[in-house]
Amino acid sequence: MPRLTISVLLLGALAYACQRDWDALHRRPHQHRARNTHAKRAEVEYPPSLSETESILVNSFDNKSISDWSYYYTHGDHLGSHNKTMAEWTADKWRDAGFDAHLAEYPIWVTYPEHSSLTLIRPDGSTHEANLVEDVLEEDDTSSYPNVIPAFHAMSGSGNVTAEYVYVGRGTQADFQVLKDAGIELEGKIAMANYGAIYRGTKVKNAQDNGMAGCIIFTDPLDDGEVTVENGYAAYPDGPARNPSSIQRGSVRFSSLYSGDPTTVGWASAPDSARGDVAPYNPSIPSIPLSMKDALPLLAALQGHGVTAKEANRSGWEGAFANITYDSGPAPGAVVNMNHIMNGWVAPVWDVIGVINGTSPDEVVVVGNHRDAWVIGGAADPNSGSAIMIELAYAFGKLLDNGWKPRRTIVLGSWDAEEFGLQGSTEWVESHLPWLTSVTVAYVNIDVGTSGPRPDFSGSGEIQAFVIEQMKKVLFPEAWGDFPTLYDMWYNTTEGEVAPLGSGSDYASFYQNGIGCIDIGASNGPTDPVYHYHSNYDSYHWMSTFGDPGFKVHAAMGQWLSLIVYHMADDVLIPWDLPNAATVLQAYVAELNDTVVESDFPDLDISPIVDAIDEFTKQAENIAKVAEQAHAFGDQILLAVVNAKYRDFPRGYASVGGMPGRETFRNVISAPGIDNGYGADVFPAVTDSINKGDQEAAEEWVGKSSKAILRAAEVLEVGA
Repeated sequence: MPRLTISVLLLGALAYACQRDWDALHRRPHQHRARNTHAKRAEVEYPPSLSETESILVNSFDNKSISDWSYYYTHGDHLGSHNKTMAEWTADKWRDAGFDAHLAEYPIWVTYPEHSSLTLIRPDGSTHEANLVEDVLEEDDTSSYPNVIPAFHAMSGSGNVTAEYVYVGRGTQADFQVLKDAGIELEGKIAMANYGAIYRGTKVKNAQDNGMAGCIIFTDPLDDGEVTVENGYAAYPDGPARNPSSIQRGSVRFSSLYSGDPTTVGWASAPDSARGDVAPYNPSIPSIPLSMKDALPLLAALQGHGVTAKEANRSGWEGAFANITYDSGPAPGAVVNMNHIMNGWVAPVWDVIGVINGTSPDEVVVVGNHRDAWVIGGAADPNSGSAIMIELAYAFGKLLDNGWKPRRTIVLGSWDAEEFGLQGSTEWVESHLPWLTSVTVAYVNIDVGTSGPRPDFSGSGEIQAFVIEQMKKVLFPEAWGDFPTLYDMWYNTTEGEVAPLGSGSDYASFYQNGIGCIDIGASNGPTDPVYHYHSNYDSYHWMSTFGDPGFKVHAAMGQWLSLIVYHMADDVLIPWDLPNAATVLQAYVAELNDTVVESDFPDLDISPIVDAIDEFTKQAENIAKVAEQAHAFGDQILLAVVNAKYRDFPRGYASVGGMPGRETFRNVISAPGIDNGYGADVFPAVTDSINKGDQEAAEEWVGKSSKAILRAAEVLEVGA
């Protein structure tokens, strides 16, 4: 291919072509088994010593400017397919900073409620009508906007159902089994599930699979830590506790089965694309989200009927409402009417792409954040990340003004329609896949950049140590505690644990195609102000009053992100730690072994994976030594060889045909768990087969997974 600037190459390709678990912390779910853990390091320098270029980047982040960008993003409707003006504004800001920027339009499947209502009808004939939008608050200006977006579940089915309802705990398969074992008839009834533990769409799927006619998912103070009204804290806007009318919106697509447009699963969406049936990928039954305030009457009507919380004996079954017993019901004569009509159609959405061309045309670093939000606000999700991305563009613009040019091309992505199912990012990846898999060094994702003061990240093993080192260079805001650096707060929060990647945000399509990824953000803990996730109160007023007054955590997260991107894009040697990648694989196979031991076939032989990891470890240690020598002696030819191998080896993890029943998930190392939706299972195809009780398939995928690791090891192979 002739040497072209990346911006021209991208434009040509685009012209041709034209989702920390708040749902079990939403973006970064941690499961019960061991994860790769980094030891505490005592040698953190304070104050941090920075190079001249690092100082320019770090000092370019101004919390007042970030506040301004946040204000813009959080004062207009920017639901997916509603936000072209905001996309154009983002492109203008990136151009002003020095990036080449343009919009990439994709036609994708969107849904919106034509009508939605939920009514409790008690045995005595009295009724309670749920309010499917939050209360208007005088202090919070966007809560009273005339075009406020109602609370709904994207990709939900439609229906007008009147039926008895049953409380199903967290809505896991095990919770449903408790009810079936107790002889409670589920078919034709409406499920009522508590948010948390697993992804909301999986709760709906579990209800559908049990023959139920609808699903209600409500917010409970159980997941708010100690900051609850029941514990004496004032509710927002008067205090840090959750406002009782807050509603968690969200998609209920079957996220563990696919990413992207459900009408073009496995291929890029274009105006003339063939389109398939959405039925295999989205629920057929209606579902509605509910606030704490409106859940209480429904729970109260079930008391004294069905399975008690004590009898259920399930984690998360008993919530934290005072005077509520969390009995399952059904209660004789108590019914719910769900009248929920969804419309679906194909509509355009707009990604924004910004480019700084590097001196190496075959090495690219991609950095992304989605722009669309469920509400007028979206101050944390996603626009804390969006505001940080604007400031990051200006920070790199200062380097450009000083004559700097990166070694590797930097591509910024502002993705649309993430909330509908990672659609904007997935369609962009699918329409650029051959180019991306030939040149991409890494993808860096920031989604909820700040919903609280506690930094966290997840991602590929080779990138982890380097990302941690950059945290040590960033001062932590004094207002949030006695932690000198971002690293100190991170370690205090996580104890050094780094989780694998599932599918909770826009990294998914990159990672599942064998591209190394990191997902960063900062969230709230059990003693911090409650974050109103996917609620109308995820607003600029909430953020500036409780979430991050002064936008200082935003600035620190932006500084961290800028250092990550700078070193990825400009270090002579791509700053990977391959021995740590091997250590991560060893931790993952230990977790797989635990799964096997607890399964129906504990004698499953996973030694081929263990042996493959041993070979990978050998090659990882060898190439690390070669890289060190090449860097020490300035051997440009050998450095180029090592960098190409660092870039390419994760491609080996991608299984060409995808995993059984979910072709867009190809990474044999980690992928969303079938039964939890967002959270990651390690060696997912093996784990899926074990969970299905299919030993033959499990053995097959042990073999395929070991071969994938050997492919990665082979890429790393280099003479000493």
